[in-house]
Amino acid sequence: MSSHKEEDETLEEEEVSSFKVVWHQVAGHKDHGSTPGFLMGSNGRLYKNISHDSRGEKEERFYKKVFSDEKFKRFRDFIPTYYKTIIYQNVRFMALSDACYGFKVPCGSDIKVGSVDYNSQDSATKQEVHKKKVLGIAPVLGFRFAGANVYNAIDKTVQKLDKEWGLSFTVENAARKTEEYFNDKKTVRKDVLPALIRQLTDLLEYYTQQKLFWLCRSSLLVVYDGLTPEKGTVKMIDFAHNTTQENPSDNTFVEVGLKNLIEILSHIHRGQTDNWKYNT
Repeated sequence: MSSHKEEDETLEEEEVSSFKVVWHQVAGHKDHGSTPGFLMGSNGRLYKNISHDSRGEKEERFYKKVFSDEKFKRFRDFIPTYYKTIIYQNVRFMALSDACYGFKVPCGSDIKVGSVDYNSQDSATKQEVHKKKVLGIAPVLGFRFAGANVYNAIDKTVQKLDKEWGLSFTVENAARKTEEYFNDKKTVRKDVLPALIRQLTDLLEYYTQQKLFWLCRSSLLVVYDGLTPEKGTVKMIDFAHNTTQENPSDNTFVEVGLKNLIEILSHIHRGQTDNWKYNT
């Protein structure tokens, strides 16, 4: 930790007093012993624990580069804002904008994107392990749900859709299963889809045109409000494994997942869920 001491910041007292554990997390970054993987402040910031291994430092370096290098300026629109790195109870946390802030009932989903989840930085052994770990529909459609939260408008509770739900997707039922994430038991929330489709389309356009980096083992954090009409947001998260585009073999085909997800959401919005078919 000593190597970071000069640049880490201490927390203001009011910031500390507002901390609470994140209740709406759907997958991913886990607690480490008694130390939470995330803390949430009342100031619209989310604090991500980056002390447990080298992946945290790698992700921190990527965020700092994106928010200091003007070449990445456009990409900042598609990811949480990085504010600073702080120390709390001897643990290092990145302070990021909370994508769920301001939502009455955030219905979030963690969607892994990319048909491949390894790159040339991984050892040959690790590459083989990850070849076997690419789960569900990801090798074909380029995305898979790691988990989601859905509001039940009948009993006014939030239902968790877990990893097993995500693994129940097939190429044939992908659209119907995706629709479950938008179904509040009263209706399918088609009203939130235009905003999500627009943001995904903008991200796809940027990613296919930029020549700076490949994303690897990253996710889409998709959130809509269980109570507020037409309110939704999309952010890319998890940047511990990305590489530069110097090596073409590192392409993880994130654009494949984005294209297929956009197509599926568009079919759901038009009421044509059962008409969606995967085109090879």
